[in-house]
Amino acid sequence: MKNLVKTTLAILIIISLVLAVASCGGGGNSPKSLAKQSYDTAQELAKLKADGVPNDDPRVTKLNEKIKELFDKVSALSEEDQKIVKEETNRLYGVSK
Repeated sequence: MKNLVKTTLAILIIISLVLAVASCGGGGNSPKSLAKQSYDTAQELAKLKADGVPNDDPRVTKLNEKIKELFDKVSALSEEDQKIVKEETNRLYGVSK
C-alpha cells in the first residue's frame, strides 16, 4: 500500500510538471531547485499518507498548498526552463526516457 501511494503521488507530480511544460511565461526561480523542492514535498506528502494521516490534517494541507505554489512557479517559467524542470524531476524519480 505504501508503494502504491508513493507511485500515485509521483505520477501526479510528473503529470503536473508535464502540463506545466505546455504553458509559457517567465520566472526567476532555478528550474533544478523547483524540481528538487517538488520532489521533496511529494516525498513528505507520500510519507504522511503512508502513515495514515488524513487529508484534513494541517500538515497535509500545508504540503498541498506548497505543491500548488511550486506548480504555479513552474508554470511561470519559460518553455526551456520547464523542460529542465521535467528532466530533473524525471531524474529524481528515476524515470528513464
